[in-house]
Amino acid sequence: MNINLKEIKIKGDKKNSEKFSNYLEQIYAERTKSKQNQNIINIHHFVIQTNSKFVVPLICEWLMQSPYEYKYSFTHESFRFHVLRHSDEVPDILIRESLSEKFTVVEHLNSIFPKSKSNPHVRYIGEVFEVKSLKEINEYVLSRKITDFEYELPDSYFKDYIHWTTPSIYTNNQIGYKERSSQERTYLQDKEWNFDDESKALFKLSKDMFNNLSLNKYVLPIDHFATRVFSHDRENAILEYLSLTNYWFWGAYNIGDQNSSTNVCRNLQGDDELISPAKVFTANNTPAFLSYIDKLPCPTENFVKQYGRRLHHIALAVKDGFIGDPSKNYKNVDFVVDQLKNSHMKFLDHVIGSCDEGLKQIFSQKSKYSLLITEYIQRCGDFDGFFTQENVAALTKAAGEDDLIT
Repeated sequence: MNINLKEIKIKGDKKNSEKFSNYLEQIYAERTKSKQNQNIINIHHFVIQTNSKFVVPLICEWLMQSPYEYKYSFTHESFRFHVLRHSDEVPDILIRESLSEKFTVVEHLNSIFPKSKSNPHVRYIGEVFEVKSLKEINEYVLSRKITDFEYELPDSYFKDYIHWTTPSIYTNNQIGYKERSSQERTYLQDKEWNFDDESKALFKLSKDMFNNLSLNKYVLPIDHFATRVFSHDRENAILEYLSLTNYWFWGAYNIGDQNSSTNVCRNLQGDDELISPAKVFTANNTPAFLSYIDKLPCPTENFVKQYGRRLHHIALAVKDGFIGDPSKNYKNVDFVVDQLKNSHMKFLDHVIGSCDEGLKQIFSQKSKYSLLITEYIQRCGDFDGFFTQENVAALTKAAGEDDLIT
């Protein structure tokens, strides 16, 4: 299924500026005219960087709480990468560790904010999109001066070369592009690398725990991922992302009692979100420095002030359904969370929402190895949204309270 951009009706009650609406229409038109909607396909993989001492526990964390499997590791240039995969149909997760002692842009971005400078190597880097032609996306981006790339695109490049943008001034995230060389997701590497037997045993133990708890029956791959930005950056961050991808603006909702809005962009192909997850932007409505006037809370912007513009959480889908007697209303997500709690995973609140409202969801405590929250989300029936205003208000409040103490 393909989305007709001219027929899109934006959802939600968040009012955008006239400038935003005008530029949105022009971005869509330019993408269509230049055929970038066809050149850019789906997200190929996500990149999360962490401290070398956190690599094994972070991989174990993902193996124990998600359906991803550890596949292999390799080095390339000044990094070591560890590939987590669910299938060839959905994006991989690459855990990256830096092998360089040089002060890089990652350390610089983390050094500016109080709660990120203590973990200078820990940061979500960005997502890499599959494209049919790197030369076409390179020419498109540079000729329109949308952003810069880390390096000039070589006249000839190796298979699986990734062409990275520089970090966005609005989100501090990057976007990469690569041409997919085979059905299996492959990567440009200098040489293979192997963990020791003790680490491999921990990986097996973590995956066995996930399966033995029957979580493999219910937990699905990534559904969406959410970045937090300053209020004045919200529209620019969204427009920039839509200029660089084939995503479209699905809509935005005010979360009034938490002084924020949630803004969703989805992939143009109209595929299942698991194939190319939705991108969410969350920002204050009223800036934090003015919130004292209206006596408003600021959980979203407080996070940005403490950790910087960055990815806040990654949501895993939970298969729709219930456990046991339907009258007991014990949904799959309730079972998943209870099992994870029994294995000592910490959550910020109880499971929020109901199937009468359309979905149930919950936030985990922030990982100390990635500084990311994991969300579990179960949509009920034919509900196709990402939240209800009541749900996201409760989630935002719980995450804000956690930011004050972690």
